[in-house]
Amino acid sequence: MPKVEAARRTLAAVNPEVTVVPLQQRLSEFSDLVAQADVVLDCSDNFATRHALNRACVVNRKPLVSGAAMRFDAQLMVFDLRKPESPCYSCLFPEEAEFEEVQCSTMGVLAPLTGVVGAMQAMEAIKLLVGIGEPLAARLMVIDAKNGDWRSVKIAKDPSCTVCSKP
Repeated sequence: MPKVEAARRTLAAVNPEVTVVPLQQRLSEFSDLVAQADVVLDCSDNFATRHALNRACVVNRKPLVSGAAMRFDAQLMVFDLRKPESPCYSCLFPEEAEFEEVQCSTMGVLAPLTGVVGAMQAMEAIKLLVGIGEPLAARLMVIDAKNGDWRSVKIAKDPSCTVCSKP
């Protein structure tokens, strides 16, 4: 069974009041979908998808909650693109930069860590939707599950970012 259908069934069983629209397709352009969203959660596993989502969020001025995990390490950040001073994903990981694309299927990931990141993404999304607390905006949360270390690093908007700082 496709993951999207399994997720839809599971969510419907937990809360039949929620409508889930499963999209089982590869998307190269997210702008139309992002325009309909209040908050976007990026749970993808590759830079091309992350950058495409980021561009769509910048264009539509939608907050993006990004999470990633590999081996024993994870990261989480909120890009609140409703605010002009907010950095975008490309400010942190520029599209034109060369990054080694390493897949979880090759390197592995500690399964509970993906649950932690997913739960934290859900919490950040709720904070944004309800307007409570202080989201992780402009702060990168780095998790070292192997050693039990959590740290936060402030990230500034890159004035030369080709995505969010265009004239």
